[in-house]
Amino acid sequence: MSQLGITQDEDHMREFFQLTDSYARRYGCRNLMASAYFNFSDFHKHSVLDNASRWDLLVASPQANGFYTATGISRYIPDMYSIIEHQFLKAARLDGRTDISVEEYSRDQWTFHGKGVWCYLDQKLPQLTMIGSPNYGYRSIYCDLETQITLIPGSSVNQQQLQTDLHEEALSLLSHSKMVTEAGLKQRIRGSPLWLYGLKPFIHKKM
Repeated sequence: MSQLGITQDEDHMREFFQLTDSYARRYGCRNLMASAYFNFSDFHKHSVLDNASRWDLLVASPQANGFYTATGISRYIPDMYSIIEHQFLKAARLDGRTDISVEEYSRDQWTFHGKGVWCYLDQKLPQLTMIGSPNYGYRSIYCDLETQITLIPGSSVNQQQLQTDLHEEALSLLSHSKMVTEAGLKQRIRGSPLWLYGLKPFIHKKM
C-alpha cells in the first residue's frame, strides 16, 4: 500500500529476487511462482526476466479463471490474460530465456486462485516458500494492502517434513497444469477483439 508508505512486501520481493539471482549465477536455482491472474507489474516482470534462476510460472487457464462464465465485457477478461501471457513469453524469447515456462492450471469444474512462491536452491525440496495474498501485479504494489509469510525451514525432522509437504503441494498443483507456448497462445488469441489490446493498461492496474 505504497500510497501510505507501506512497501515492505515490495522491498522483501526485491531482496528475494536479488538473493536468488546471486545464488543462481553460482550454483543454479529454480523457482515456482503461482498467481491467479497473470498480470505482473513491471517490477515483477523485469525481476523475473533479469533473474538467472529457472522460472516456472503457474496461472489459471481460461477455463479455470473466475471470469470464464461471466457475462458482458467481463467474459473477455480470460482472453486479456492470454494476451498478456503471450506478450510475456515473447519478451522471454527475445531475451533468450528458454528456462522460463508458463503453466496453466486446468481441472474440470475448478477455478484456480493459488498464489505463492516455492524456491528450490538445491533443486529437490523448497528451501523458501512464500504464502500470502499478493498476485504479484500492479495492484499488489500500488493499491492493495497485502500480506505474505516467508517460510525458511531449518534442519529438524519436523521442518524437513514441512519442506516435503510444501513440495508435494506444488507437485499436486502442477499435476493439473499444462505448459503453454508462445505459438499456442498466439493461435488462441487470434481473432480477439482489437479493443482488448487498448484495454490492457486498465486491466494492468485494476485486476
